[in-house]
Amino acid sequence: MKKDKNTIELRPILVKHAVVSIEGDSDLVLNKMNSRNTRTLLADDRKKVREVPNVWEDIATAIHWRDPLPFTDTYAEIDEAAFYELLAHNAPCISAFGLKKSFGQAVVRNEIDTYATKFDNAVNVIAERNLVPITFQTWSVDERLMSPKRGAPVTVRPSHFSGWAAAFQIDYTDHVYSLEQIVNIINLAGFGLGIGSGRTSGYGRYHVTDVK
Repeated sequence: MKKDKNTIELRPILVKHAVVSIEGDSDLVLNKMNSRNTRTLLADDRKKVREVPNVWEDIATAIHWRDPLPFTDTYAEIDEAAFYELLAHNAPCISAFGLKKSFGQAVVRNEIDTYATKFDNAVNVIAERNLVPITFQTWSVDERLMSPKRGAPVTVRPSHFSGWAAAFQIDYTDHVYSLEQIVNIINLAGFGLGIGSGRTSGYGRYHVTDVK
């Protein structure tokens, strides 16, 4: 039978899967804009009311969590005990988007390819809500001033996690990079770039410990 010239042949994409486990070589620092600073920056200048800072709200809401925080919009219930409950029964997270972005940067910085385009097209980091939970041994916090892109300097309280580890799924096609090459790129990203805040100061470095 003659093939219709308008027939479109759909060729399946052979997608493979792997779970990559990483282990920290330096403290992981997590710090996003906390809820109080977000409220301050977004408030109408005419309606701004100076808040009495809740330090534990600042610390807790500067972290991405595996499970949504079980508090009201003001987070007034967050105290020291509530925060330690989060550490015990929830899980701090790193960004799946941030991981993939760093892998692409490693491709370019290590001169594996001129651009990260082919890598970006061949590898995806799969994570619920774009968040990869971590485990850790100890937690601590420090305090510093940060200058945002708009507004006055704000106080931030980054969380430091020592003895941290994580596992994440990658979906990939191996027509450009083999799994071995992808894992080596992830190792290069962990060595030279890291993840989380404070990467330029050497925080968030890691290495691959297992691939399944």
